[in-house]
Amino acid sequence: MNDVNIIDNFIDDREFRNYIVSLLPKLGYELVSIDDERISDDIISNDNDVIAKKDNKRYAIQTYLNKDITFDNLNEAIIDKLFEHTSYALIITNKCIDNDVKEKALEKNIVLIDREDLIKVI
Repeated sequence: MNDVNIIDNFIDDREFRNYIVSLLPKLGYELVSIDDERISDDIISNDNDVIAKKDNKRYAIQTYLNKDITFDNLNEAIIDKLFEHTSYALIITNKCIDNDVKEKALEKNIVLIDREDLIKVI
């Protein structure tokens, strides 16, 4: 059984978030902080607030397990950028992301890491 199959079928949202945190160095990011959503997050739909740095830029990171990324998720990332005082956002998912969403993310300084990108690092 490979990591992708385990991710798709056997872990929950928090385990996925923690797994992604462990992959951040492989992706070139340095962990700054993790908020425990059970204590501090009012946004129910993402519940994965992670802050990381790459190339001296701070990123608000959201992870999404087995969920299609939509324009609404991009809007949530923009809100998180403002709330966390970062210039960039990063959305990481184990699903493939539609090209229209990818184009809009580029316009909004949102980096996307999808299934294809994850497979390259795990």
